[in-house]
Amino acid sequence: MIDIKQYPSIFNDVIGPVMIGHSSSHTAASVRIGNVVRQLAYNKNVKKVKFSFDSKSSLATTYKSQGSDIGLLAGILGFETDDKRIPDAYEYTKEAGIDCIFEVKEIGEGHPNAYYIEFVSSDNKLYHLTALSVGGGMIEITDYMGFNISVDGGFFETLIMCDDSDSKSIIHKINCELKHDYIINLSHKDEKSLINVKSKEELAFDFISINSEIVQLHPILPVMSQIDPKVPFITAKEIYCYAKGSNMSLYELAVLYESERSGLSVDAIISKMNDIVKILEMSIEATSSSEVKDRILQNQSHLIEMNDNVIGGSFNKNIIKYVTRFMDIKTSMGVFVAAPTAGSCGCISGCLFALKKELNLSNEKIAHALLSSGLIGVIIAHHSTFAAEVCGCQAECGVGSGMAAAVVAEISGGSVKTCLGAASMALQNILGLVCDPVGNKVEVPCLGKNILAAFNAVASANMAVSGFDVVIPLDETISALDSVGRSIPHELRCTGLGGLSTTKTSLEMLERFNAI
Repeated sequence: MIDIKQYPSIFNDVIGPVMIGHSSSHTAASVRIGNVVRQLAYNKNVKKVKFSFDSKSSLATTYKSQGSDIGLLAGILGFETDDKRIPDAYEYTKEAGIDCIFEVKEIGEGHPNAYYIEFVSSDNKLYHLTALSVGGGMIEITDYMGFNISVDGGFFETLIMCDDSDSKSIIHKINCELKHDYIINLSHKDEKSLINVKSKEELAFDFISINSEIVQLHPILPVMSQIDPKVPFITAKEIYCYAKGSNMSLYELAVLYESERSGLSVDAIISKMNDIVKILEMSIEATSSSEVKDRILQNQSHLIEMNDNVIGGSFNKNIIKYVTRFMDIKTSMGVFVAAPTAGSCGCISGCLFALKKELNLSNEKIAHALLSSGLIGVIIAHHSTFAAEVCGCQAECGVGSGMAAAVVAEISGGSVKTCLGAASMALQNILGLVCDPVGNKVEVPCLGKNILAAFNAVASANMAVSGFDVVIPLDETISALDSVGRSIPHELRCTGLGGLSTTKTSLEMLERFNAI
């Protein structure tokens, strides 16, 4: 099988998804996985479905409390990641007549966010697959019916299951008839073959003469994958060298990167980010519901607004206010933007809206800043992860802090070198941050960590712009972040098995939530 590693997209991997739910790696990714399951049934309804999680995985303790269950069911029902019906997915599943089972059992060593899925379609055919949530709402299907595959939702995918003896002639037919670019992967099992054709368009040639089983999948990501992956740069050093030679700003470099990665025009990229800013604004203005039954924190952003004695003046006050506001929206099951994850959605957006208030910035400036932060996120996504299950909260709030530091430095007039230095400082300060959610919910200490990450970003930007010595370059800091994160004990990587998760109060909350 040809392994074509896709470069991250700012819109796919970093600033997004636009979603409802507790967690991007649990709820949003699960919606996308459920959507793939729905497509694999190819126009036949899913009749029964069973989701299994390994007893030692992160999902064993968090699949319900962080919304993997409702996400999976919502995806099978055809809902998108921002569908307001997601919290009620169980009810809609029952109405649709779909039998669903969730189980935790001993499966064996694998990815901490692995979903093992069996489903029966309305024609009583049994299917099975393995899907991974790889962080920030991104997914990968790694096994289908026992065949090794790699489906990330970025291509039109055609899966052709046939006898080994027919595979050569089918591939020849494809090569003769397809007029656009494509990739073919071939895997074998028990004298059967699975031909996986990845393309930018839905395959239109006639398969009727082929004696095989065929499934066609549509893309589920905002930006499609690349047949021949290319980007202008993918390390901080390469960004700096490009900037030095071109005299481009961090924002301009971000647009250049995304244009080459996505194939979108500059105007389309800016328009797409402007739409995200509008969603953020609507989130701020929306009425936050307090009706979520298994919620720890009620809406709190108004509390800081009522306090006239906040040390540090209006800017400090507004950072706390806006970071908390975005977390309030997430917790109340409203629509928000994961940036780069749901668990860290308050840091970057909170910083930028506080700066908007303080400096009277335009929405266009905020859109530019989000693109700049996205470029920092792209480097981290490519060389590490946004999954707390893999690298702890330093991969979520920590990364958000580094991304925010870069754009605060840029808004303060910093050069590209200064912005990269600010990001490195922020990450250096937050290495080793663990993920130990209270009650297995993405609320406590997540809110405090988002606020910590935002203030760390501002301090790091101020240090960098003032000329403080960063010492360790950003690329080396990212490498250290990845190494440290994978060294964090399993119990402190979003499993609910250590730290604050195992305090008496947390366990009592968990017991209460499980009874709802």
